[in-house]
Amino acid sequence: MQDHARLTEAVRQASDPLRVMQRVADQTCAFIDGAEGVLVALWDDGDTLTYVCGSGYLKPFAGLKLGVSNSLAGYAVRTGAILRSDDTREDPRVDRNECRLLGVLSTVCVPLIRGRRIFGVLSVSSSRTSAFDTADELVLRGLADFVGVVVAAASDLDRVTSALLSDQDLAGWDVAETGKRSGPEKTRLFMANILNPDSAQSLAARERIERALGPNGVSLAFQPVVTLEDGQCVGVEALARFPGEPIRAPHHWFAEAHSVGMGVELEIAAVRIALSRQPELPPDIFLAVNVGPLTITSPVLPEMLAQADTRRLVIELTEHAEIGDYAAVTEAISAVRSTGARLAIDDTGAGISSLAHILKLNPDFIKLDRALTTGVDRDPVRRALASSLVGFAKETGAIIVAEGIETAAELEILRGLGIRYGQGFHLGRPSALEDVRFARGNDDDRERRTGCPSG
Repeated sequence: MQDHARLTEAVRQASDPLRVMQRVADQTCAFIDGAEGVLVALWDDGDTLTYVCGSGYLKPFAGLKLGVSNSLAGYAVRTGAILRSDDTREDPRVDRNECRLLGVLSTVCVPLIRGRRIFGVLSVSSSRTSAFDTADELVLRGLADFVGVVVAAASDLDRVTSALLSDQDLAGWDVAETGKRSGPEKTRLFMANILNPDSAQSLAARERIERALGPNGVSLAFQPVVTLEDGQCVGVEALARFPGEPIRAPHHWFAEAHSVGMGVELEIAAVRIALSRQPELPPDIFLAVNVGPLTITSPVLPEMLAQADTRRLVIELTEHAEIGDYAAVTEAISAVRSTGARLAIDDTGAGISSLAHILKLNPDFIKLDRALTTGVDRDPVRRALASSLVGFAKETGAIIVAEGIETAAELEILRGLGIRYGQGFHLGRPSALEDVRFARGNDDDRERRTGCPSG
């Protein structure tokens, strides 16, 4: 029923004639140089015009009624002519009381015509006298047919879509049984895709993320973090995987989730699953989980961490969303660190933002992105940048982790630069937790390698 409501709202917003008339008023006010305010009035075929929407300084007067027989707008409706008044204080055709109330000193009234029937008027006004000239009249004359057709079409569209939306029998929905969209849902989606494609696409994205948040929507692979010195496993990074359609890289799922306001929910779901697997790890192995800036400031995260062994937990700050409030993120990170968890900055070397995070957040781990490590054995520029980050880490007390190590040659160079930890296909592919090889050493060796207390 949520999907039905969203689709219905998407269609109604796109076909709402009042929204169309409001856009006409706004664009006219911006388009005509002398215009300070615009009003759109509809005619009831009697002696009354009603202003249904407005723009500029006249917007507050939507809802006002005026007579057809004693106003310039009414004269335009009666004659079908575009009329201009350069000074409403001296023009006998205008309703002077109305103009004084609205603060209108000059105006152009354009009748709205559908076929041969006049159904309203577009009034373009100014608080100055003689704000419009013949050129403005010509422009408005050229737009008159277009505006009339657009407004009339919106009214027709509203009538048709309202009938379609109200005639659907929701009792016939049985999507769960058939696995397919029902007739009413298909109708709404078809209409939304034509009338409001952005909203329809957003709805489709929300549906995908909601499925991912359901049972079996997120799975995890665990990639070993090893010492480059001897290949001993010291930790694992939990990596989200999405078995559902469409088949695409995890970062696309998270980006789409953030685009529809569900990014924190999806990240929290992945972290919750990862923390539930932590008790299965050997006591000397840390667990790394990925969160974005919005998630790290979420009140849900501390609640989950209270149930975890935070001494063996690393929070990796990722770039699923930009940091908009460093003060809030810094405060949240301090609270996380107070529990014993440590902070890693992900994707270092892939862009300027990760370097800014390092400077502002003082992480425990700096993770070199694969963009920096791939081909480091062949590229002196990459080696120089990696070497400078190793020096920076020594000065700040951070630990470097090189990601994306895929060849023995890359491993040898990175080890020679003094980098302690690494990840990559050459060292261990992401796999099910039970398939990760945890080499064992004595307690002193384990604590020296991992920085985590043994036992």
